[in-house]
Amino acid sequence: MKKVKRVGIIGGMGSLASVDLYAKVVALTPAKKDQDHVLLTIDNNAAIPDRTEFIFGNGENPLPYLIDSANRLKNSGCEAITLACNTAHFFADDIAKACDVKILNIISLSVEAIKKNFPNAKNIAVIATTGTKKTGLYDKVLKENGFLSVELGEQNQEDIMKCIYDGVKAGKTAEYAPLFNQVIDSISADVFIAACTEIPILLPYLKKDVKFIDATEELAKGIVEFARA
Repeated sequence: MKKVKRVGIIGGMGSLASVDLYAKVVALTPAKKDQDHVLLTIDNNAAIPDRTEFIFGNGENPLPYLIDSANRLKNSGCEAITLACNTAHFFADDIAKACDVKILNIISLSVEAIKKNFPNAKNIAVIATTGTKKTGLYDKVLKENGFLSVELGEQNQEDIMKCIYDGVKAGKTAEYAPLFNQVIDSISADVFIAACTEIPILLPYLKKDVKFIDATEELAKGIVEFARA
């Protein structure tokens, strides 16, 4: 029997974002029949506490839940796992150490995509949760690769959080599309990163033609590449 690699996804952060990642993995797989698709195990662990709340000192630590999911995925035969949440990558190193498992990193994959697709870009706007912004998860990797992370402004960041939590997570994506467009219109950047797994769900509503790297799509590409290698 042909040796194939199984990949695990820690999902539920939120569930719609996990569906988006899985759909992109399927769409990006060059399959002609069922058996050509990637072997995936998805643990839609919706019980994982909010990552941003914890980072700001207001909530329960998600790490034990993330480790629990990672171990469950590893025990199911996954040779690598990933997190269907950008902010959760704050815990990626701790998960890798605790579970001795390879993690496919959405941040590294996204920055590599900018280098490949937009080699002349300089100013990058990271559209993410306040937790992701505060930890500098993207800013650090962007700086290491010669990019500048654009300051979004306090009001824009508040509005992005509304689009994520009151919009996509609450099942009201279309209602918050005008606010999302307003935010993007007010930001000047060479390239934008959809750096929260809820943001790509808002992208079809964009009216302005801007250059966006869909971090979820880059992660999906990484999953397919690893699984088929």
